[in-house]
Amino acid sequence: MATSARPLLRLLRLLLTAGCPTAAALASLPPLESASHRAALVSSVQRMAAPEVSALVDDLRAAGRCGLACEVLVAGCNNDQLPCAPTFDALAARLRRDGRLDEASEALTAFHRAGGVSNPSQSAALMAALAREGRTMEALSLHSLVRADNRTSAMLLTALLQAGEVAGAGRLASELGASLRGGGASPDLPLFNVMLQSLLRSGRASEASTLLSASGSSRLRPSARTLHTLLHSFVSAGELPAAVEVFNSFCGGGGAPSAASFNLLIGAFARRGERLNADSPARADGANSSARR
Repeated sequence: MATSARPLLRLLRLLLTAGCPTAAALASLPPLESASHRAALVSSVQRMAAPEVSALVDDLRAAGRCGLACEVLVAGCNNDQLPCAPTFDALAARLRRDGRLDEASEALTAFHRAGGVSNPSQSAALMAALAREGRTMEALSLHSLVRADNRTSAMLLTALLQAGEVAGAGRLASELGASLRGGGASPDLPLFNVMLQSLLRSGRASEASTLLSASGSSRLRPSARTLHTLLHSFVSAGELPAAVEVFNSFCGGGGAPSAASFNLLIGAFARRGERLNADSPARADGANSSARR
């Protein structure tokens, strides 16, 4: 190993001194298995400007040296030579496609802590990939770091639910709901629906009801599907008074429930041997007044 160290280091210095190593030249480098060899390249980042760091990361990625590209990118972020966003996005996408989630996560963390702003689609895809592998805490940590938008949050919640990580999904939905109640950004309807589903499946029915009530003050109009999901949860748990309260709140806020939701509510009372104004037509447009009597 010692005999090959000097030629390799000379080649590294030659490439770095040139300022624009080509993909072919980088690809021809022998594997940098020695920590000292890799350190020689990474430490040289301290003498580069941010555009040069971006160019080197791009060339290393193009040469298939993505692990080394990640190290260079992280070194640049840690030394105030932040690579450009397209450079980061391209490397993160490649690492994720190659299944190298540890390195992609490390790069995303360093990039955002240094003040970078990545493409939300790349961040969302990485968090979803982590969730699918059961790495819930890592995914949630990245979500907090990147100041996720509605689409990113919805993608992560969906991935957590699909992976069976119900507790993690409920925790994230609860945090998002608390942010909404505290005056934070309002979720859009797709995020709102998956938040509701996450709360219900994780046993947080009361928070789901609170979220539905808060949606009125945030000018968010829940869908009929949202209502049906919530009613089904309450009815399944035998909490009919809560179901009626939610139904009335939805209708009072201008929502138009589906006939299926109304029938679900009527059926629940019928199974208990009670009547919910059974003489009134079972129509969605009359459901609210029926439920109140």
